[in-house]
Amino acid sequence: MNIEQINSALSITDLLASQGIQPARKRGSDWWYISPIRTAERTPSFKVNTRLNRWYDHGTGEGGKVFDLALRLHRTATIREVIQLLSRQSFLATPTPVLTACSAENNLPPKQEPEKDSDAHRLRVLASSPLEEKSRMAVYLRQRGVSLRTAAPYCREVDFSINARQHSAIGFENRSGGYELRNAWFKGSSSPKDITYIDRGTNTVCLLEGFMDFLSLLELWPHLKESASFLVLNSLTQLGKGLEVLGRHRQVLLFLDHDPPGRKVTERLLRSELNCQDVSALYRGHKDVNAYLVAGQRQAKRHRLSL
Repeated sequence: MNIEQINSALSITDLLASQGIQPARKRGSDWWYISPIRTAERTPSFKVNTRLNRWYDHGTGEGGKVFDLALRLHRTATIREVIQLLSRQSFLATPTPVLTACSAENNLPPKQEPEKDSDAHRLRVLASSPLEEKSRMAVYLRQRGVSLRTAAPYCREVDFSINARQHSAIGFENRSGGYELRNAWFKGSSSPKDITYIDRGTNTVCLLEGFMDFLSLLELWPHLKESASFLVLNSLTQLGKGLEVLGRHRQVLLFLDHDPPGRKVTERLLRSELNCQDVSALYRGHKDVNAYLVAGQRQAKRHRLSL
């Protein structure tokens, strides 16, 4: 079986049940769990929509399909090992049993507990507008080595509120309409969390962790805009969502961080069935593409001052 077949054949609730994980409560097609992918919590904030067969963790703003969740439940396994594990599961061919009786607790009206989405402290996007040359956001981009010309086609200035205060940040939109948000003091995202895929119709795709690395890549090697597509994970935890996208390409170029999580994912992908090439030697000695870009610009500036 492949990832697409697993996502269509296996229900998330059966996957969780096979791990001994049962719902804390049910509300129609929404089944609520104590999150199986985070530290223990008191109030269930991990939701599975049984009609759509999708999950969403309100504590992290992440969600996805069956395979996305399986990767998180089996963190030490390779992609191939997870595929083999799920393909062998006997419950793939077994329909979810119909409940003939419910406990008195399940028949009671659900408790009216405040959910994360209605929390007054949740980040809310208020408005977005094109980036402007003399704005604070343009200044911040230049501090990160990125020109407005490079960023403008992909980013917007986003006004958002959190804890009843309003702020602005550079916003990079994902495929589900959420934003990755960055300014000089803030790093966060709005819901829903997802990957960003920039499809150029090419056989090669560049894989990056964050959008600052993506913009830095275009600053350093602008010719890639014409010769490659780009997949920005917006978090390594979103890798499972990007596997189907990566599988559509003949070649995957890995521009991941030089830190333990980045190296672990790089090694995992190099062992997978995908045709991956680690090109992080291009920024050897630096944590990521953006750090390499900024260091190079500082060195060039010092060189000009010494002349």
